[in-house]
Amino acid sequence: MLRVLVPFSGGVLTGFRWFTSNHMRELIILPLILWVLITIIFIWQSRRPRAHTWLISLLLCLLIFIIGVGTGTRSRPVDPGLPVDQWVLVRGEVCGSPSSESYAHIFDLKVHQLTSADTICRVSTLIKCYLSTPGDSLLPASGEIWQFYGTLVAIRNSGNPGSPDYRSIMGRKNCWYRFYASGDAIGFRYNREISGVRKSFSPAHIRTLVSEHWHGSLDEVSLLKAVCLGDRSSLTDDMRQAYTAAGGMHLLAVSGLHVGLIWWVLQYMTGWMSLIFRKGIERTVLVVGLLWFYAFVTGFSSSVCRSVTMFSFFSASRMMGERGHALNVILTSAFLLVLIEPGRLMDVGFQLSYAAIIGIITLHPYVRRVVRPKNRILRWIWEATSVSLAAQLSTAPLVIYYFHQLPIYSLVSSLIAIPILSLLIAIFVCSVPFVLAGIMEGLSSFVLVELARLMNRSMEYLSSLPGAVQSGLQLDRFSLLIWLLVLLLGIISLYGRRRTLFPVGLLISVLLLGNACSGLKRRSSSELVIAHFKGASMLTIREGRWVDHYCWYRDSSSRDYMKAYRTLNWSSRIYTNHLCEVEEGVRAAGRISVCTQVAEGAWLFGGCRYEGLVLTAYVDEQVWDSVYGDSACHRAKRPDFVLLSGEPVMEGLQEEGWMTKVDLLIDGSNRSWYKERMKAEWDRIYLTDRYGAYVKRW
Repeated sequence: MLRVLVPFSGGVLTGFRWFTSNHMRELIILPLILWVLITIIFIWQSRRPRAHTWLISLLLCLLIFIIGVGTGTRSRPVDPGLPVDQWVLVRGEVCGSPSSESYAHIFDLKVHQLTSADTICRVSTLIKCYLSTPGDSLLPASGEIWQFYGTLVAIRNSGNPGSPDYRSIMGRKNCWYRFYASGDAIGFRYNREISGVRKSFSPAHIRTLVSEHWHGSLDEVSLLKAVCLGDRSSLTDDMRQAYTAAGGMHLLAVSGLHVGLIWWVLQYMTGWMSLIFRKGIERTVLVVGLLWFYAFVTGFSSSVCRSVTMFSFFSASRMMGERGHALNVILTSAFLLVLIEPGRLMDVGFQLSYAAIIGIITLHPYVRRVVRPKNRILRWIWEATSVSLAAQLSTAPLVIYYFHQLPIYSLVSSLIAIPILSLLIAIFVCSVPFVLAGIMEGLSSFVLVELARLMNRSMEYLSSLPGAVQSGLQLDRFSLLIWLLVLLLGIISLYGRRRTLFPVGLLISVLLLGNACSGLKRRSSSELVIAHFKGASMLTIREGRWVDHYCWYRDSSSRDYMKAYRTLNWSSRIYTNHLCEVEEGVRAAGRISVCTQVAEGAWLFGGCRYEGLVLTAYVDEQVWDSVYGDSACHRAKRPDFVLLSGEPVMEGLQEEGWMTKVDLLIDGSNRSWYKERMKAEWDRIYLTDRYGAYVKRW
């Protein structure tokens, strides 16, 4: 199965990134040619048995790769080109439950029809909707058809260095626009009457029907909805941070652990069927059907689909009296999921889910043999620890690459939380039929809420311990690929292929050599980075490993944003950072540069190789002359850049010819009217919120 999955997945990724619909003709012709060649070689091989089989293998691999390219190209989401920055009327189906923020309710809307001033478009795309709280408190529910009137805005990136490519991330979900419903949108909404059958069997309605029987505080009910029903929309930020710091964030997402517990409980609950049906076919069909119904209720997430597919294959093989290898079953489920929805390959949850289960299957038997306690309790503790350790080893490169951190107490959190979670899931599955029938509702709700409270308290305690998360870790794509190859070859060597030890050593040597070369290049280079963060300005100068950060901000939230950026993208493990918060009348000095106030609202920045002026208030020729001398003199010293932070007024300077040789920067801390006015008055101007951070390297 691995020989099919690897070329097909590689082809899907290639089609997603480098091919367009214009290449579909070639992608149809090439597989046909390869298929004819393979058929000819098969016929020739039947006459000459010693024909080269490697040629057939190569052609088959190439055929699967090209089919994957065509699948990825065909299924790649494309921007539909809807009219933006104008009033439109959208109509579509609500996807998921609205999440409540401080200023609006946010939800996804699958658009069916869009009407603008002169156009009616029938499209099939996803938009991110922002709806203020309705006066009648009636919110959209999943599966309902709604109509809104408001403004459509294209999704853009922030332009800050180190920030994620949000447009590409949302584009993979076929979501290219934000929609802001106007205050009058309530009068324009249209909620279609849904048939009773469809409403009763919608996932959102089923989740609501079950969760309304739980009576407790918001934190406990939110946890129950997350771990039992796969609905994480009501989780608070404090809960997310606590579970992330404690290394238990994977417990909040319904995954193979949850599905396995449900399968185990269902096996015991349906044990009586083996007394009636000897072959057990009816029992297997019922359990597998209930698992797929649970996947439907949770929204068919990657981890749930993988687990349910795997258990379906295992149940089918047991029913037929055959035993399939667990790794083949997992790879088969991955191939089917990618074949149905190729975009899953880009999903971080999909990658982490399969990396964890592959690590558990391949590494867990060897990790378990390291320690062999004789005591039954210690043996159970080490069994749970070895499973968590195997999963953490296999997912560590991906976690560092995507999240730049690694939880330290994940093994401890698993030992504490997994027994609580197992008991919680078992009680949930057993109590659902009785609760829906109105029996023992109060008792089951009390037990589940208390278990949820115990689990929350334990995670909060672990997250409060010092050193819970090792942050500031950096891993680029090349290093990620090397580490994944090292992990793969290490697993192969554990299963008797000792010849892979030499490639492992070679890859580690290449990784160390690459890190040494990048460190040497970093020490011999310098750079200047100017960016904006939520109405604030940040100027960064680097000389080798020494970095100075200068900040101009209006409130504490902007400062927190900049500190988080500095921690994440300028790791203290690589750079020696110095943060300077610029204040009125105070000279800010860094390790390799200095920033001095020369006038009200004007700061002179100077480094070893670069010099600039930061303006935040009124400026004219007098300010310039006080800093650089006579502005009329063509030989007067000029700055390398002028940064406009906020909305300073500049009078008379645009008439000077020397200003055409200076980089004039507007860093995004200004309002739109100011940027438009400055663009009309100046020819040479750089906008960081449109073109990205201003970066100079030497």
